[in-house]
Amino acid sequence: MEKILITGATGNVGLTTLKMLESGNYPGVEVVAAVRDIKRARKIDEISQCNFCQFEFDEPATYDKALDGVTKLVLIRPNQVTDVSNYIFPFLAKAEKLGVKHIVFVSIVGAERNRIFANHRTENHFKKLTIPSTILRPSLYMQNLSTLHRHDIQDHNKINIPSGLGLVNYIDVRDVAETIVTVLMNPGHENKAYDITGPEAMDFYQIARIFSDELGREIRYLRPSAIRFVRQKLLDKKQLFVVVTLSMLYAAARSGKMNYNNDVFRSITGHAPRNLTDFIHEYRDCWLKTGKMNK
Repeated sequence: MEKILITGATGNVGLTTLKMLESGNYPGVEVVAAVRDIKRARKIDEISQCNFCQFEFDEPATYDKALDGVTKLVLIRPNQVTDVSNYIFPFLAKAEKLGVKHIVFVSIVGAERNRIFANHRTENHFKKLTIPSTILRPSLYMQNLSTLHRHDIQDHNKINIPSGLGLVNYIDVRDVAETIVTVLMNPGHENKAYDITGPEAMDFYQIARIFSDELGREIRYLRPSAIRFVRQKLLDKKQLFVVVTLSMLYAAARSGKMNYNNDVFRSITGHAPRNLTDFIHEYRDCWLKTGKMNK
């Protein structure tokens, strides 16, 4: 019997992974979603019947119950939990003590090189643990375009991202979730780290053209400065730690550090990742003007 605990289970990656595990009907596998507010989580239709446990990284009293009987852990660090020494490392110590056998940690592209990222410190901490781990470093999520940047595209016909002429390689959250599930359910991925990319790197002028063709109106790429980007996103009420992390990732793109793609996803899952053009077509309603939805 395997018992899998997913932290950050109502976020983009966690929720998609949870739904994929639940729909897979894996015999002998129990999946538990660790959430801050169980009553609120049950209002999400797709997972309303899932097993939930109340859990908070900053509440050590919730650790034992959440980890009771857990054999595998999907660790997704909430953006607001930046003090990993006080809130992530003690949780991992408890997981080690209670006999967790495998941890899949969802990190971020470039974390192994950038000491500023909290995920960098978390990745290094795994070297001190006896639990086998798998580190996944996805590139930028396509879903950022339909959430964090949706308002700019839908209402203002612009992509307001400070990446200059740099190339980026987006990956679909669903492909990240599939990678997590595959790594969890198949041996041979322990103590490995994988960078996961989409199929193609492109600049935001190219991306703007894809949007323009799909939506039937001109979408412009503005190339703002990093300072202007941060200021605007804060005015849009986006969380500071999310905006700062994004600005650093876009700075990496601007300097050419995201101009690559690899075949890791295919080697793990057996098929190609989704491409951005198809994603934009599938979710085009996100960026249609009000009153033109589904027309």
